[in-house]
Amino acid sequence: MGFYEYFATLPVFKELTPRLLGMYMFLSIGAINFGLDNNYWGGMITLQKFINDRGQCVNGECTIPSSWLSAASGSPTAGLAIGAMIASPIIEKLGRKGAVSIICALAFIGMIIMNAVPSFWGIMVGRIINGVSMGIEANNIPMYMAELSPPSIRGSMINMYQWWLFIGAIIAKVVIFKSNDAWPNSQWAWRTVLIVQFAVPILLLGVIVYLPESPRFLVKKRRFEDARKSLDFIRRGAATEDEIEEEFQLTRLAVEEQQENHKANTYLDCFKGTNGRRLMIAVVCQLIEQLSGNAFMTNYAVIFMAQVGINNPLRSNIATICMGIAGSTLAFFFSDKFGRRPLMIGTALGMWVGLWVISGIVGYLPGGVPPGGALSQFCLFLLLIWSLFSNLGWGSCVWIVTAETPTLQLREKSMSITTFISFLSVVIVTYISPFIQNDPGYLGVRIGFIWGAFSLLGAVFVYFCVPELSGRSLEELDELFNEKVSARKFHGYVCSGTGARITEVEDKNANMHAHIIQGKDKELSRDEKTPRTKIEEPAGTSIV
Repeated sequence: MGFYEYFATLPVFKELTPRLLGMYMFLSIGAINFGLDNNYWGGMITLQKFINDRGQCVNGECTIPSSWLSAASGSPTAGLAIGAMIASPIIEKLGRKGAVSIICALAFIGMIIMNAVPSFWGIMVGRIINGVSMGIEANNIPMYMAELSPPSIRGSMINMYQWWLFIGAIIAKVVIFKSNDAWPNSQWAWRTVLIVQFAVPILLLGVIVYLPESPRFLVKKRRFEDARKSLDFIRRGAATEDEIEEEFQLTRLAVEEQQENHKANTYLDCFKGTNGRRLMIAVVCQLIEQLSGNAFMTNYAVIFMAQVGINNPLRSNIATICMGIAGSTLAFFFSDKFGRRPLMIGTALGMWVGLWVISGIVGYLPGGVPPGGALSQFCLFLLLIWSLFSNLGWGSCVWIVTAETPTLQLREKSMSITTFISFLSVVIVTYISPFIQNDPGYLGVRIGFIWGAFSLLGAVFVYFCVPELSGRSLEELDELFNEKVSARKFHGYVCSGTGARITEVEDKNANMHAHIIQGKDKELSRDEKTPRTKIEEPAGTSIV
């Protein structure tokens, strides 16, 4: 099989319609702001013009005190945690689409303060408010994407959020570099990137009015007519009216069954029974992603590379970001083709080996690693592979698992709890890492043993606790969790309820090249149990 023929078999190429692609491209725009904000600050604080304009000046000498830098490192993440805490009531009240307006409004307020208040602390306050915006966004957008996507390409579609985050990171690095090169003695050396940020909420507000609300959210709120219209918009051109109506009725039936048979509406319900299992899966996956090195590398990658003996760590850091983009790009194709579990287990083992080898070589080799030598280049190679694996298996798949694991009734609350704990762990890692590396821990590069150990723990956890969620509708996942199927048996388990039928219908309706026009309407009853069977091609039709 040739290269083209192989990729043509991947679900994302068979199921992705131009309409779906456009919707997800626009929904992912907000991730650019996330990537920008997380990556411009480290470059901005090194610019002499920024230090002169916003630093502390004594007798004509300007610096940014360490206490200021410490506060600046953690405060935006605190904003993310606050946003995660308040996200649930906002999203439940306004819906997935309505919450985007709040996200954009908060981003505007934060960006205006950053540019209008002439002080270092004005930028800090603005970044905190923008962080609140991104905290809500991290809850809303992956959830929104999960509810709009057909089961067979849900992983690829949610991954688009992570991919655009990396594009934002690259934009931040390039804008800082180019603006400082063009205007080294002007405020535009550092202010340009703050102005560029405005483009993201402006563009997002411009397109959100044309995007549909989640049909599942509308059914949950019993706005059935609006839900039907929304589903028609999503499937238009790829399914017939009868097929869309069948999908709508099945979704309505599944939501009503879940609401009647498994009543859950409070935060406390997130911790009970099968919902507690679902929350545990999402929370632990998020924690392991951060504790396996992601939070550390986000803040201290350049310092770590310098300690390893890598020449020009700033340039090497950009290379690791590019490898992250490569990993996220591969996740488009492989998260649905091979599933979440194989990617997460395989890459976690690779990350574990990579960090332990680096820490072992640099930490215990007599005389250390000569800067720029063959060993340091080998360590750089391992870090690049680590970045590829981290974003192929964890940076991408963790957000997919987080978005698709909770049940509809508790999805907003579960996402809020999960992302809050994740962002809180980032704050903790950011603050304690210097104390582990330096006084009093003095581990130095050997800190990689700690993060590598969490990668190994992640592989074990996924194997025993994280089920394979790909290829199933969100309603079919409800059936599997309600049946208490073990993680290792999820993949081969055959469901026979409404959720299984929704999986068939959603995938069929999303694929404009492979449709079945039903010969007669079916009466759907609450007691109907339709076996999950392969969709057969009727006589006289062809599937391309």
